[in-house]
Amino acid sequence: MPFRYQRPRSVAAASSRRLGWFALLLALTATLLHRFGLLALPNLVAVLLLSGALALVVLCLSAIGFAMLWLIGAKGGRAAFAGLILAGMVLAPLGFGVVRYLSLPPLIDIATDPANPPAWIEVPPRTLSWLPQPVLAADDSVLQLGSYPDLAGRRYDGAIDRVYEAVEAVVSERKWTQVATIGVDAVDFGLGPLAEPAEPNAAADVAPVVNGAGEADPARAPVPLPRPDAIVGPAELLPSLVTLQYSFTSPVLGVLHDVVIRLDEEEETTYVDMRVATRDGNHDLGLNADAVRGFLRELDVLLLGIAGS
Repeated sequence: MPFRYQRPRSVAAASSRRLGWFALLLALTATLLHRFGLLALPNLVAVLLLSGALALVVLCLSAIGFAMLWLIGAKGGRAAFAGLILAGMVLAPLGFGVVRYLSLPPLIDIATDPANPPAWIEVPPRTLSWLPQPVLAADDSVLQLGSYPDLAGRRYDGAIDRVYEAVEAVVSERKWTQVATIGVDAVDFGLGPLAEPAEPNAAADVAPVVNGAGEADPARAPVPLPRPDAIVGPAELLPSLVTLQYSFTSPVLGVLHDVVIRLDEEEETTYVDMRVATRDGNHDLGLNADAVRGFLRELDVLLLGIAGS
C-alpha cells in the first residue's frame, strides 16, 4: 500500500493565534472601559502593558510556528500568520506611545506662556496611583521651550468681547465642559442699553390752563421749576482680563484634560494665553501640546484677518 506522509501540527502556531486574540481583546476591552469612565488611567496603562507582554509572547510563538513549517512542514502556517497580525495590532499603538514617551519631555502641564502660565481658578484634583507623580520644577519652562518652540499665545486686533465670543464658539464646537470663569459677566452682557429719556408731554407744554369762561387764567398758569443738572459719571468699562477654565476628555483614549484660557485686553488688541494639563500619569505623550495647537488653529481660522504675533 502507498505511504502517506502525515504532517505534524505546530502547537506553537495554534497557541499564537489563540493568545493573540486574547491579547487584542484584552487591550480593546480595557480601552473601551477607560473611554466610558469605568477604568482609571493607571489601571489602563497596566492592562495595556500586560497586553503588550502577551503580544511579544505571541510573536515568539508565531516565529516558532513559521520555523516548524519551514523545517519539517508542520501545519500551522495560517495560524502563525494570524498570530503575527494580531500581535502587530496590539504592539503598533503601544510602540507609537513608547516612541512618544521616549522622544518627548516628561511634562503633564503645557502653557503658551511657560514663564507666567494662566492660574487655575479651581485647582484640578490628582489621585495617587502606582504611576509616579511628577514634580513641577523651575526648569520645566526651559524644557517646554526646547521641545515645543511653536507653542505661543495669540494677539488679535479686536476687543475682548469679540475674542471671547470666538473662544466660546470653538469651545462649543469641541464640546468642552465649563468649570469656572472670572470676569465673564460684564463681557457676556456688555454695558446694556442706556435708559431712553422720557418724551415730553407735548399737550402739557402747549395747552394753557383756562378758566370757566374759556380765557387763560394767569393765576393758574404752571410755574416752571428748575431742573437739576444731570450728574455725569465715568462710563463703566468692560473688564480687561478674563479667565476661563474647562475640562474635556480626548476622543480616542478618553484621557481627562483641564484647560484654562486667559484673555488680556491691551489697548485695541486682545492677547490669548492657554494652559492644558492632564490629571493622571507622569507623561502626557504630547497630547496637551496637540490640544493647544488644535484649539489655537481653530481660533485663528474663526478670527481670520485679525490675528497677530
